[in-house]
Amino acid sequence: MKKRTGVTPDFYAKRKSLVLIVLLGGLVVATTWTVFSLDRRPSPAPTLLLAPSVAVTSPNGGEVWAAGSRQTISWCVDRPEQFTEDLRIELLADGGVHSTIAGGVPLGSYGRGTYDWEIPLFHPSGSNFRIRITAFRRLSDYPWYAEVVDESNAPFTITDSGKIAFVRSIYEPASNTDIYVIDTSGQRRLTTNPRQDVDPAWSADWSMIAFTSYRDGNPEIYVMRADGTNKRRLTNDPAADAHPTWSPDGTRLAFCSERDGNREIYTMNIHGAALENLTHDSRSDWDPVWSPDGAMIAFVSGRDANYEIYVMNADGTYPRRLTTNPAFDIEPAWSPDGAKIAFASKRDGNYEIYVMNSDASCKTNLTNSGSTPDWDPSWTPARPYRMKHPLTPVPLLVPPRS
Repeated sequence: MKKRTGVTPDFYAKRKSLVLIVLLGGLVVATTWTVFSLDRRPSPAPTLLLAPSVAVTSPNGGEVWAAGSRQTISWCVDRPEQFTEDLRIELLADGGVHSTIAGGVPLGSYGRGTYDWEIPLFHPSGSNFRIRITAFRRLSDYPWYAEVVDESNAPFTITDSGKIAFVRSIYEPASNTDIYVIDTSGQRRLTTNPRQDVDPAWSADWSMIAFTSYRDGNPEIYVMRADGTNKRRLTNDPAADAHPTWSPDGTRLAFCSERDGNREIYTMNIHGAALENLTHDSRSDWDPVWSPDGAMIAFVSGRDANYEIYVMNADGTYPRRLTTNPAFDIEPAWSPDGAKIAFASKRDGNYEIYVMNSDASCKTNLTNSGSTPDWDPSWTPARPYRMKHPLTPVPLLVPPRS
């Protein structure tokens, strides 16, 4: 039995009974004494208080995001009324802060928010990235606040966006045009010839570049490694050969040539041999583009007294017209799955970008820029393809990303 006394609230008196038995002259005598002890009162069980929190819900780890793509970062905040209206998003790599993605990001409705991150085109690649989100909790003596932080559960990957080859015209000290490449390490010049080098085209595995060069007096097709070395001439004809494009498996090149008196489409292997003339028309055929599966080639032709988009089998058989408009339709570009073809058309008075199904159905206008022309469409490529027969038996300079 517990009894309150006048001691402090942290202590209480406990009464205990003590029985003493004594043997006196054959008699048993028993007596009871009452003893009080001062004990500390046991502490009550602590009450668990859940503090407001923030949680990264995407990425969770294991995702593969491509440089140059748009990805969504999402989060959930518990008890959002206790936080300020903004938060900070950071990219972590190898245990440290790689970069700040954004600051002042709205908390989100009911504590649930998203942010669309445009990953820079030439962002460094790696497989050990995490997202960290910092929210700012108001304290009782606000404007002081406390940081509440959460990170992705596991690392995610950012893949290499590859490289961009382009042509630059130089006018001093003399007029010239050369090919450059740009990637995460900056810009580099690949050709240094007094004559023009133009029309760069990447092989599907990113290891080679085909191009047109005037270095031998007239346009010819050349190929070089991705670092600009090992330049080789593939065509040798008095007529113009230009506009090379690779087959998806990297075994052949399609190009335009005037060797038969007008522009026609030819193919050859990557050593400049096994030449095949695919078109035979008195009007010009040019701008060939392989379908992603390598089965067909889209091209531009003037054979019907107007420039239109055509497609044919990769061996040149069964050519068929896809567009029929009095205005010019040019520059076909296949979608990565081969289901659609984008092209430039002047059917609305100036060049705009259109898209159609590969069977010529469902033509749709994508741009409407008024008097400003839009042309030269290009689809985002699919994953790099390893060539079956590289030009030279050397390791690839830019290995395919899986």
